[in-house]
Amino acid sequence: MDRNEDRENVELLKSGDISAFSTLFKKYSERLYAFALSIAKEPYIAEEITQQVFLKVWEKRPEINEYLSFKSFLFSITYSETISWLRKDTAEKRKMSRWGENSSFESEETTHTVEFNNIESLANGIIDELPEKRKEIFKLSREQGYSYKEIAQKLGLSVKTVENQVSAALRTIREKLGEDKIISILYYFLISQ
Repeated sequence: MDRNEDRENVELLKSGDISAFSTLFKKYSERLYAFALSIAKEPYIAEEITQQVFLKVWEKRPEINEYLSFKSFLFSITYSETISWLRKDTAEKRKMSRWGENSSFESEETTHTVEFNNIESLANGIIDELPEKRKEIFKLSREQGYSYKEIAQKLGLSVKTVENQVSAALRTIREKLGEDKIISILYYFLISQ
């Protein structure tokens, strides 16, 4: 797909075409993941950032300039999101060391409105089938907005275990929702409310 095809897909995306969005997602998601991973060095961070980038693309689609390089636009957002994530993570670690391990910090919650009740219902069914501990961790993270650190403290687990369980839950949801990762992005959009 050359730049002209990107332009055509961006024009369709701007009008809300989900198929164009899916095409662009399939083309760029793995590259953005690799780029985020090269900066963040953590697969779960790179995965979440990649999803966040495409959510921003969907939210800001009317403002995208189809005459500029869409690839550069995506990589710029990915870089900004990754640096922002790392700064926030570093700041949280500084606070935790300053105020001790018993301090709790609320994670920032993003408010989104999407009406895909059928996807939400399907995803909730998949979540209910997760192993009990994984389901509990996933719900604390996605539905109740707990940070990984807070979940680890609450359940007496390591942060790495929490990260691995959330990543495994997301992987299961994506696999069961189907190969078209766009559905996973839309589901992620729903559970970030």
